[in-house]
Amino acid sequence: MRLGKRHQTDSEILNYISDHIDKDIERLMDAESLPMGGREVPDFDKFGVYENLLEDIRRNERRNIGTICKWACAIALVLLNVGYWAYQSFDFSEPEYKEICALRGERLVVLLEDGTRVWLNADSKLVYPEKFARDKREVTLVGEAYFEVKKDVSKPFMVQADEMNIRVTGTQFNVSVYPTDSVVTTTLNEGGIVISYPYAEKMGSYQMEPGQTAVYEKGNNICKIMRDEYYQEASDWKDNKLVFRNAPLSEVLTTLSRQFDVTFDVQSKQINTFTYNFTCKLNNLSGILEMMSAITPIKFNEISENVYAVKEK
Repeated sequence: MRLGKRHQTDSEILNYISDHIDKDIERLMDAESLPMGGREVPDFDKFGVYENLLEDIRRNERRNIGTICKWACAIALVLLNVGYWAYQSFDFSEPEYKEICALRGERLVVLLEDGTRVWLNADSKLVYPEKFARDKREVTLVGEAYFEVKKDVSKPFMVQADEMNIRVTGTQFNVSVYPTDSVVTTTLNEGGIVISYPYAEKMGSYQMEPGQTAVYEKGNNICKIMRDEYYQEASDWKDNKLVFRNAPLSEVLTTLSRQFDVTFDVQSKQINTFTYNFTCKLNNLSGILEMMSAITPIKFNEISENVYAVKEK
């Protein structure tokens, strides 16, 4: 059954169906396909025609069974046409994903197809689709990244960071979710985000404001959100700078290991109690180690390429 492209009234459509229904029924009974007009949606109200067909059948209940069956098939053809074009409007293909990895000792900037920019810290991975879905933009982060999200209220941007989900429309924030860390840390610089996380066998959520930091404890389902006086320092790494505030030795060495692709062998248990407050540039490991030796009584010896022994002086 092929309907023309020009505008048609209900009566014209009914007359057309009546003239061609026998031939179309024969095609269906013989398992033949119907001509669909080159995949162009006909310009008429399909559901209106369907209702008019039903009303016509009700007004003519005394017609013989063959005629009733004929009109029932006409209704089926109208609905089949509607369903066919509705099916064609959906994209059932699986999205193709990309993985971008920043190795130990390097940092990358990724530009997504919507205009969002992502700074990827050392030893981190970003997984995202080549083309975002129609109603949302989803990515997965392992490691640390700073997001500058292109605003699109109709298409929220979502970051999956371990058990935490971060939902935004347009904003700037930093997320640290290294697999070896016991916490997921999210710091909001501009705009607003909603974080969701498992809580008491359900999902808890919280609307964050600029200048706040959320610390989620993996496994314990506990999330602490606080005002952070130094919130901007969380993303200083993308500007080639590190800031440590009352950081234990283990945290400092873990960060330096990622940033410079080196390994530290701590050989004295006593020095694990030392904490550090300093700022440094990410371009001179030797200078950083000398600074740490000046702050606390420890020394670093390079025992092999990129491997340092750490002990008390």
